[in-house]
Amino acid sequence: MKYGCRAHDLGRFSAAELAARLRRSGCNAAQLTLPKAILGIDNFKDIRPDQLEAVRTAFSDVEISVLGCYQDLSSADEKVRLRGVDAICRCLGYAKAVGAKVVGSESACRDLTHEEKLAAIPRMTDSVLRIVERAAALDAVFALEPVFNHVFYGPEVLDTLLRTVGDDAHCKVIFDPVNVLTAERVGHQEAHWQEWTQVIGGRLAAMHIKDARFPAGQPRIDTPLGEGQMDYRPLSAWLRRDYPDIALLRDEVIPAAFTADMAFLRTL
Repeated sequence: MKYGCRAHDLGRFSAAELAARLRRSGCNAAQLTLPKAILGIDNFKDIRPDQLEAVRTAFSDVEISVLGCYQDLSSADEKVRLRGVDAICRCLGYAKAVGAKVVGSESACRDLTHEEKLAAIPRMTDSVLRIVERAAALDAVFALEPVFNHVFYGPEVLDTLLRTVGDDAHCKVIFDPVNVLTAERVGHQEAHWQEWTQVIGGRLAAMHIKDARFPAGQPRIDTPLGEGQMDYRPLSAWLRRDYPDIALLRDEVIPAAFTADMAFLRTL
């Protein structure tokens, strides 16, 4: 497997310096959001070819598993939604230029009520269809990250979208188990993860790895890996069997725990 992290959690540097820091940390993979991670790149719109070439060169031995472009693809504000679609479509071209495996996004930029989630599904579906059409034209890949508090809160909702899109070659999934775990499901994780892995099937693009405690009726509390309530054992067996070369990316790095967390990743 490949091991890495969300690159901008280490700071914002030149492409060469950031890649060097990742290597020194034991990473051979990363999730890279260009404006957040690379000095001199300030937005998704004005990235020059020489800047993209510098990233490709610097990351020649560190896989860019995910090129991050997280947008509000389900916004009720049509201008915001379509601006997000446009940003991701532009990043699909950047992904080809820097050698990234996929371009990744969640479905919203804030927590939604259940009623808001249901109302957003048609808008989100339209966004993904537009993006995947562009991905197919470029022979690139878009990857969606489900989140319980966003539109794709459960495996059945994700399953409906993937069936509607019908293009497994250009539409895949970034799976962050903690983002779809709730206090109510903590005690039933084996069945919970089976539901998700059955829907994801052969569409997994990368794994986000983190840990947390889930006190009832309260926000989750993030922890170093292995110190929370996340049970990775069922998912580890799935990954070893079906995805022996997948990228495991430490998301939301806790700096004091990073060395130990990287060691934990290798146990998966």
